[in-house]
Amino acid sequence: MVYTALLPRSWFGVRLIHASSNRQPQRCATTLCDHLRAKCPTLADPAKAFYIPSWLMPQGDMQTIYLYTQHYKPAGCPIDYEREIFEFSDGGKAAIDWALPPQEAAADAPLIVIIPGIAGTSYDYYIRSFIRHLNEKLPGCRVAVVQSRGCNGIRLATPKAFHGGLTDDLREFIKHVCTRMPKAPLVGIGFSLGANILTKYIGEEGAKCRFIAAASVCNPFDIDMTVRNMCLPTLKNRYLYAAALTRSLISVFTENEKVIMAGNVELDAAAIAKSRNISDFNEAYTAKVFGYDSGKDLNTGGSCVPFLKDITIPVLFINALDDPMCYKQTIPYKDIMQNPNLVLALTRYGGHLAYFAGTRLTPWLPQQLIMFICAMLEWK
Repeated sequence: MVYTALLPRSWFGVRLIHASSNRQPQRCATTLCDHLRAKCPTLADPAKAFYIPSWLMPQGDMQTIYLYTQHYKPAGCPIDYEREIFEFSDGGKAAIDWALPPQEAAADAPLIVIIPGIAGTSYDYYIRSFIRHLNEKLPGCRVAVVQSRGCNGIRLATPKAFHGGLTDDLREFIKHVCTRMPKAPLVGIGFSLGANILTKYIGEEGAKCRFIAAASVCNPFDIDMTVRNMCLPTLKNRYLYAAALTRSLISVFTENEKVIMAGNVELDAAAIAKSRNISDFNEAYTAKVFGYDSGKDLNTGGSCVPFLKDITIPVLFINALDDPMCYKQTIPYKDIMQNPNLVLALTRYGGHLAYFAGTRLTPWLPQQLIMFICAMLEWK
């Protein structure tokens, strides 16, 4: 337990990790990090950048569990969406939920593309909270929440659902949206596993990337290590994080079993439904339908880390050292420092996507992301 009142303010400083100043991209003689310090002071200015967790729940597990309870309280942070059913080239479908802006968006209004975590939806609290704050600060923005196949009420149309390194669906949507909104600057925001997908996509695209900037929040980076850690027989895995994620994956299968089992890949439905953890599920279903020899090959091939060197746009990573799901050992410090377009904002506390502060448990994260978006819209 952390007693925040007894610790000096400096203990809670946000640590910024990046390439040396002489290697960073510049605009009007200002480096990327200097621009962030000026425009995002509570995230990047050492004198002002602090995240102090609420004394009511100062520890990462407490923050993460509390965040999970807020997913079931949409009345506390209502967002109105307009749903688009997006059909991919292979016949698959996914829900794109467009947040209705408080005012009509201009043709050149920014488009914020959000990628949720594993099996996540537009109704998850961390997404609703972010969009609510975005509508207050940047009311003219468009916002699209790109959900995975088989999620948020959309049944699978093909045997393939999703995995942590699948970028083809995002690529198709971005190509479509750039044709539909050619004047809109695009900013990507990825959360958890969605952060890995977004980061990997940006690296794969290289100089062709249509995003002007992106933020990656609580990225697991090394999916294989993350999955192995979540399969360890600990009480937290058995009853909390890994158990909840495994249940969500199995539910996608059971709700779409008829379509999945009608595919050309031989699968054992009973083994999938009885998966004890994420590794079992990947071995029995995901790796097979996506053509991988094993779950380990799936995880290794899905990691974003090998693609960090190819990123050509500014990408902000935000990670907490006490994240109970994305482990601090997976953070690729050297890879981030080697690419001058990348910046890591590292906090001691915050849990997984939570970052609650004060006695009112106010989310700290949305304001930081919005400042970053504003800074990048000026930087482009």
